[in-house]
Amino acid sequence: MNLLQKPHILIFEPRIKGHHLKWLRYITEDFITAGFKLTLGVDWRAGSRKLICNELSSLIEKVNILSIFDRAGKLRKGSKLKALADCFSESSAQEVFVNNLDDIVSHCLRQSSVGIFPPKILQGRVSGVYFRPRFLLNPVWPPGNVIKTIGFTRLIKKHWFKNIYLMDEYLFSRVQDRPTDQSFHFLPDPWSGDFAQPMERAREILKIPLDKFVFLNYGIGDKRKGLHLVIRAMLETSHESRLFLLCAGQISRNNTIRSGLDKLETLGHAKVLNRYVSDVEEALCFCAADAVLLPYVNHFGSSGVLSLAAGAGKMVVASDDGLVGKRVFEHKLGLLFSSGNTKALGKSMIQATSLSRSDRDRFQNSASEYAMSCNREAFRQALLSPF
Repeated sequence: MNLLQKPHILIFEPRIKGHHLKWLRYITEDFITAGFKLTLGVDWRAGSRKLICNELSSLIEKVNILSIFDRAGKLRKGSKLKALADCFSESSAQEVFVNNLDDIVSHCLRQSSVGIFPPKILQGRVSGVYFRPRFLLNPVWPPGNVIKTIGFTRLIKKHWFKNIYLMDEYLFSRVQDRPTDQSFHFLPDPWSGDFAQPMERAREILKIPLDKFVFLNYGIGDKRKGLHLVIRAMLETSHESRLFLLCAGQISRNNTIRSGLDKLETLGHAKVLNRYVSDVEEALCFCAADAVLLPYVNHFGSSGVLSLAAGAGKMVVASDDGLVGKRVFEHKLGLLFSSGNTKALGKSMIQATSLSRSDRDRFQNSASEYAMSCNREAFRQALLSPF
């Protein structure tokens, strides 16, 4: 496809927390590099604008910007879907790319199941990444999935979607075998970063003890991500003086979690960075760690932290359920424990500290191999190939 044929695309991203900012940069960068004209439909209110500008840096000068919020600070036309349609109309773009289809699809599917379809202007124009398409995995349970399956089928028959990207390679293989007019693509969960900093230097910068076995818990700290399990496991194994927790990312306002982290810090068993972590700090955290924790509870879908751990060459200690558990097991990326089981988590953490050099090397080699499948180049190729 030559430059003149490439469509003008509206990139729609209403959120800024968690992975959303970094994904906005990745997707914007890759489409711009490939020669596409872009308009970004984003949260352009003052506080969010600063974060977006910092993340996109010089890329911001190469795109048009539309705010998905009106002057009163409310979503255009009252909802994300209507804001998307309004931005699309104003942008004069030919196509839409929704960074996270989950933001709009659930409502669309329920409405479409009873014959109420999205704004006509979007028909056949929408591509995007579907992070948690639970109904594709099980169309009949729970009962709500039946409604979503009906709605999705109706949208497909009317060709509402152009390209849908799935982040679960196993689910992607399953839907590829089903007779459908919908175009599905697999998109790896990407990582980026410079992890060349020696462990000792990274720990000196972060003021972390050099003689500890450091477990990194990275990202939003809440119960869904299993941070409460980590805290309990650390307190129950406090006699194991080598265990040390590095907790980086914004912590939920759960009092139990915060008081537990405070106690671990007081005991000298933890370092907590309770805030947005920059790319430089992110790299330092992974360089400083011996292992990365993925103690997710009932987690559906992929994990960007698993990709980062692989990119940094670090083993993981992860819950044994879902896509994350399956990837860790099949790619030999670390140790698994029974999901939700604090004692099993503590046991796996202690086991990690006593692994032989050959075991650690084997996990590191597996991580490096897995990292190649989800680096920026792999992501870029998968993103752009349908275009």
